[in-house]
Amino acid sequence: MIEGSHNTASAEIDLSVVFIFIKTFWKKILITGFIFGFTGICLSFLFQKEYVAQAKLLPEMASTSTSKLSGGLGALAGLAGIDISAAGGSMDALRPDLYPNIIQSVLYSLYILQQKVYVSEPKKLMTVEELLKEKQKTWLSQLMKSSENASSLLDPQKYSQAIELTREKETLIKEISSRVAVSFDRKTGVITLSAKMPDPVAAASVTNLTIEYLITYVTKYRTEKAKRNLEFVKKQLDDSKRRYQNAESALASYQDRNRSLILQTAKIQEARLTSDFTLAQSIYNDLNRQYEQAKIKLEEETPVLKVHEPTQIPLQKSEPKRRTFFSVFFAIGAICAVIFIIFKNRKLVN
Repeated sequence: MIEGSHNTASAEIDLSVVFIFIKTFWKKILITGFIFGFTGICLSFLFQKEYVAQAKLLPEMASTSTSKLSGGLGALAGLAGIDISAAGGSMDALRPDLYPNIIQSVLYSLYILQQKVYVSEPKKLMTVEELLKEKQKTWLSQLMKSSENASSLLDPQKYSQAIELTREKETLIKEISSRVAVSFDRKTGVITLSAKMPDPVAAASVTNLTIEYLITYVTKYRTEKAKRNLEFVKKQLDDSKRRYQNAESALASYQDRNRSLILQTAKIQEARLTSDFTLAQSIYNDLNRQYEQAKIKLEEETPVLKVHEPTQIPLQKSEPKRRTFFSVFFAIGAICAVIFIIFKNRKLVN
């Protein structure tokens, strides 16, 4: 019981010492904090302004497309004698949660670096690569820049058939990866795309270019196999159509020339031509059904990415945040003031 009261008394003494300390030196602590805070605001002007543009997409889920196909196109295809029940059972290998990996790829970064965007400050068109290089020309970036930016290519003739990057290009690719982000919310199914650039118009342009790249990539991935199948069936259909037309012409021409003949050899020849015509007609009709089925399959595999929230040009910069600079430097100044006062007034504290 005595020990507990002793701890309580010591805690009260410590709190009273802290209260007396703050009451005595609060002006010095605040003044030092404000000095450091305004220093942080001044330093924030040395950093490059950044703007963030954002857009949201709604991807088409596999189950939705399957149900639409079986309810709409499936009924129409059934009337034409086309069976597409097996087409809806395939699972989409490129899920929406893999979309961020597409945007973080080297191919995307190389693509976006070569795209032209309008920059509002110089008021001219320039590539994203030129924009980033232009904005990097500050005293701070020059101090941090490595002297080994340029390097000779190891495989200039492309014998390896692999992508080879210079140091400078690799640095730009890493910067694009840090500036462009894609996230997928599993609960809502919404895809959020954002781009951070030194110019507000360029940020919105890069966001729209990212949307176009993502839609093109996903569409090509989903429809590539169906397109190849459609092209193959179309080629076979054209060949069978020519054979069918040739067989039809041969049969009609033979019947016109031998209309009055009753010889057995003529009947046998006519039977052969009729058989060839029937076979060619059957193959043509079968391939025609397969062609229509392939077109429906291609339509089914074409994904739909609906723009839920379009891209807007940001009016406010996202970086540097001067309030954050002020708060951090104010806290650092206050802590430094407390430490300095404690060391200067040890006797008072003890």
